[in-house]
Amino acid sequence: MASTDMSPFFSIIISTRDRPELFCTALLSVTTQTFSDKEIIVVVDGSSEENMEAYRALGKQLKDIAFYELDHRENGHGQSYAMNHGAYQSSGKFLCFLDDDDHWTDDHYLDSLHASLTASERPVDVHYSNQKAVFADGTPQTASVWIEDLIPNVRQEFKNINDSYFVDVGFLLSSNGFAHLNCSVFNRNFYNAIGKMDESIRYENDRDVFIRSIDAANVMLFSTHYISLHNIPDVKKKNNMSTVSSEIDKKLSQMRVYDKGISLCKNQQIVQFCCKAKVYELKHASKILANYSQYTSAAHCAKAALISGFNFRWLAYTLYLIGKSWLQPSNGSSQQHR
Repeated sequence: MASTDMSPFFSIIISTRDRPELFCTALLSVTTQTFSDKEIIVVVDGSSEENMEAYRALGKQLKDIAFYELDHRENGHGQSYAMNHGAYQSSGKFLCFLDDDDHWTDDHYLDSLHASLTASERPVDVHYSNQKAVFADGTPQTASVWIEDLIPNVRQEFKNINDSYFVDVGFLLSSNGFAHLNCSVFNRNFYNAIGKMDESIRYENDRDVFIRSIDAANVMLFSTHYISLHNIPDVKKKNNMSTVSSEIDKKLSQMRVYDKGISLCKNQQIVQFCCKAKVYELKHASKILANYSQYTSAAHCAKAALISGFNFRWLAYTLYLIGKSWLQPSNGSSQQHR
């Protein structure tokens, strides 16, 4: 749907699948927002019949929240498809997204966000904030994963209002991470212009849309405020995007994200960043394959990484893998996994 003068300022979209209890926590963090000019859209991406009953019961109770139910598929349609479906059904001027197993931690987040977006004299394309994370046992994560490492580097001359700052591609790429979807807010027209979320990518689809958004945006804002809590998926469970794929499947998804950046992005800083990042993923994939004694495949990945980012240490490791692949019987890999 297109936004109009009567449209809400924010559309908040939550996609969910087989996690009604966690979803309720996420939803509550949105309904308790003190900013009123908003609409809430929930997309249920198929679920077991038991969980579908729970979602439908919630939909009947919460009349002011739009619930959309996608047809059932064994592995769902994927977060990108579900979020895009919610975006299509929405009408807000700005689009906010929230994972069903996470939640916003500041009830005034949308108030601050509205103040930041409307303070800019130029139309804002995208706005990024920060979040904290906890492991499945409740232990806080201390490593920098997203863009929280940028907080000490903001420059006062680029201040917009309060804790928000105008930023550029170089500043954002100086981070060791990327903006999580929970903390990314898109101008509706801009979101449509960049092609929305890539529905063919199921892992790190938020990294993909982050790369494409910073490549295309003219005006970007970064808030130093922490507004969300991310629950790191339990690797023992199979009901989240981070654990439904094998290790190599994840590497393939990550490399596809970087291949897209290399092939399609116009900003040369982003292209160079994606080239470097792809080398890292190729090296990681090579080591994973070697751990499973798939030395021929590991050597191919190692050679690809070597061509793109030569160093003598990696040359030695590549030669080692080539030697292992020559010594391994042609049916060795299949025997390893019987």
